[in-house]
Amino acid sequence: MRHERGLLSLSFALVLALCSGHALAVPRCELNGESVSPNNGNTTAGKTGVMRCVDDDGQVRLREQTLRDGRFVGPVVMVLASGERREYSVNERGNRHGLARTFDGKGTLRKEENLDNGSAEGVQKNFAEAGHLQELYFAAERRTVLTIGYLADGALTELRCAPQSVVPQDREVCGHTGRASDVTLYREAGKPAGTVSFLRGQMQRQSVLDREGRLVRTEELKDGRRIKRVFYASGKPRSETDFIERDPNSAGGREGVAREWAESGQLTQETAWADGYEQRIQQWYLNGQQKLRQQIRRQGREQERTTESFWDNGKPAAVNFERNGRLLGWQKYYTEDGVLIREDEHGERGVLQRRKRYTEQGVLEREERFLEDGSRI
Repeated sequence: MRHERGLLSLSFALVLALCSGHALAVPRCELNGESVSPNNGNTTAGKTGVMRCVDDDGQVRLREQTLRDGRFVGPVVMVLASGERREYSVNERGNRHGLARTFDGKGTLRKEENLDNGSAEGVQKNFAEAGHLQELYFAAERRTVLTIGYLADGALTELRCAPQSVVPQDREVCGHTGRASDVTLYREAGKPAGTVSFLRGQMQRQSVLDREGRLVRTEELKDGRRIKRVFYASGKPRSETDFIERDPNSAGGREGVAREWAESGQLTQETAWADGYEQRIQQWYLNGQQKLRQQIRRQGREQERTTESFWDNGKPAAVNFERNGRLLGWQKYYTEDGVLIREDEHGERGVLQRRKRYTEQGVLEREERFLEDGSRI
């Protein structure tokens, strides 16, 4: 959020920042043939014209600023020691407004912005040192809704689309002609970075390649579900999310399944989602045995979670019950042979209340009660 300040403080705060390291440099300024000082409002009060400041030793070598009735409003030109030239206008609030351009020391246009009271609005362009369009953005309501990146030959390096066409350049590549696009993106000339397809601004499918041309990630919209996959360098699947595609403004939350694999191909985790929350989680050891099985139930703000853990030989290791993240009730623990070895009872606040210990033959050996101060009886 840009603060709205008077142009005097805004302009010369920038000058002072750029002149750090040249604190002794004093610009020479004149307005309508008279010597003036931007730091002395009496010298500019009520005057109209273009104030011209020169500083042969400072970072800001030239500054031309428009005054209207003593106020800094209108076009500004600034030239830095590097030769960079900035052209823009400021409004009565002291914020940049309208078209703004930046040129490098060779006179090449490097940036072109459209601003509304200091914020980007509409088409924004960045240009390469060679002069070609490198990046095209479109801003609406303080958000960038369109991004297109270009190489010198016009090939695309990046593409993010808006729901509706906002510039002529997005109609074909964003699928606003009523037909899905098919675009190859490039990392550099002759080096594909992947492909992407849009229909009416919505991504239909995407593939991402690494620098060696190996598939890294894919994404597709299929039968109302968005499926994203990530791959190991070997090409084997690493993870996958398969969720119902919802309108960002809809009330429904995440619904679907997320999976993870080891590079060996063994499924290691699967999580089911519904109404925006995890409902079931399963994990596996690399030998294929189940490691964990978890069931989650929600009612309002209350959440209950039952977790079954297993040894890598398939035998049960523990059964735990939680409410709102705290253990509650009897918790069971087993040996690697699957024999119940211990039971713990937890109260409403998760505090341990009772413990039962069993022998390796499953016979009750000792029972203890825990008091609030942690002592046992």
